[in-house]
Amino acid sequence: MNSIHFIEQFIVFIEDHLREDINFDEVLMDMDVESKSFLTLFNALVGMSPTDYQKRRQLSEIALEVYDGHRRLTDIIKYYNHKDLAKFKNDYQKEFGISVYDTDKYIDKISLQHRISFEIKPTTKQDPFSEMRSLEGFRLIGVEEFFNMNDYNHKKKMRYLNYLLNSGIIAEILKHNNGSFKGIFIMERYSYGDIQVFVGTASDMNTPFNSTYIPAGDYQIFETDGKVSTEIKSLYEYIFRRWLVKENNDLDLTFSVELIKGLTHSIDDPSIIQVWQPYIE
Repeated sequence: MNSIHFIEQFIVFIEDHLREDINFDEVLMDMDVESKSFLTLFNALVGMSPTDYQKRRQLSEIALEVYDGHRRLTDIIKYYNHKDLAKFKNDYQKEFGISVYDTDKYIDKISLQHRISFEIKPTTKQDPFSEMRSLEGFRLIGVEEFFNMNDYNHKKKMRYLNYLLNSGIIAEILKHNNGSFKGIFIMERYSYGDIQVFVGTASDMNTPFNSTYIPAGDYQIFETDGKVSTEIKSLYEYIFRRWLVKENNDLDLTFSVELIKGLTHSIDDPSIIQVWQPYIE
């Protein structure tokens, strides 16, 4: 429950600085909060990155002001720190699917982002399979990409994974899968203002690919099946909205591990999906 309280307080911070250019990485460093842990929690609880939340909230507030009609559009966007009118119009069109000049006609139909608050609701949905396992450390081989922490979100990770599938890189990586765990691993870590995303497989073979290691330790492993594009996000929502509140365990969120079994062509393929969350040592 403390994690939910912290995210609620951070949402207050965003609301108080809605018109500003926030460097979330610098803010978290000043607060002595580990960026990867925060980003994992925020995405799981809010459903988007802090940058996306701020942008959607800001555009929603602008939409309401445009609809009220008390100020000129140029004054409104200047107040909200938009320096390029053409770029603002393009962002508005992408967010709401309409021109800013049509706001008065469609205000009841566009999807405004209201300020988020949390409420834990009971559900009859069956919980995903979960177990705690002690694991020896093992080697991964694969490829990596770095994303700016302020811009990173679930969609970017899925686009990167789909690119690796479509380009045949994942198929090449899986040819070297001789470890005890079968499938594709995705590991995320914070690295100097970026989120490092390593996509690979368990292997002790010599390959032209990069290598890294899954640390030894105790892991809570959550498993479900379905489309990778949606089920990974749903698993994280379950972990941090329900499981962690109920179990009250201390998980290490400085890195995260996902294992996908049966993924061959598209992130919309039905697959077995696991999220591994390490415990704090």
